Amino acid sequence: MAALIDLACLYIAVEFFWLYYIVWAILAFVVSFIFWFLFQKYITFSNFDKKHLHQWFLFFVFQIIWLWLNILLLFVLVEKFWFHYMYVAIFNKFIVFIWNFLMNNRFNFK
Repeated sequence: MAALIDLACLYIAVEFFWLYYIVWAILAFVVSFIFWFLFQKYITFSNFDKKHLHQWFLFFVFQIIWLWLNILLLFVLVEKFWFHYMYVAIFNKFIVFIWNFLMNNRFNFK
């Protein structure tokens, strides 16, 4: 659901407000970070440990790594290979789901 909201906001931001898609990738990270952390912790992994700060920090590190990979993929695939930004954003969402699940399942919310 969050991915659909993010993609819809990306489309609106770029097509109607002429916001550069790289800027939106950064804004989406800022806006969705807390939601993603709480959703991953309590819903996806049913983790009710009291290690909130430690888990938040690990989650933040994983998200920062993903943010840079996302920006790199967006830039290279759109600017260098001329893919449409929405196709790249959808492709990136699949990667981020896998990345988030694997990293958090293995290292954070086990």
